[in-house]
Amino acid sequence: AVVSTQSTGGIAFQLVDDLLDFVSSSAEMGKATAGSDLKLGLATAPVLYAVREFPNELGPMISRNFAEEGDAERAFQLVGRSEGVALTRELAERYCNSALLELEKMP
Repeated sequence: AVVSTQSTGGIAFQLVDDLLDFVSSSAEMGKATAGSDLKLGLATAPVLYAVREFPNELGPMISRNFAEEGDAERAFQLVGRSEGVALTRELAERYCNSALLELEKMP
């Protein structure tokens, strides 16, 4: 039960971290945000949801790890126009709620 709770809680934490890259400022977080994962070549949950809406644009960018000039900025814009952030938030909430339910079962 402990391992399951840790795993579920860890996934919730990671999804929230993925969200913050798109919805928070560097000043709020005290670290670089605003697409920093994209600049590292990482396709996080919001991007993976957004690619369903913009496959012809995001698909190639993901394949090349956002390596071309302007890829990270354009991908950030497309995620902002998509349901990627909202869907990631919903998924994070589901994982968080599952972790809380697992914690309540513990002695």
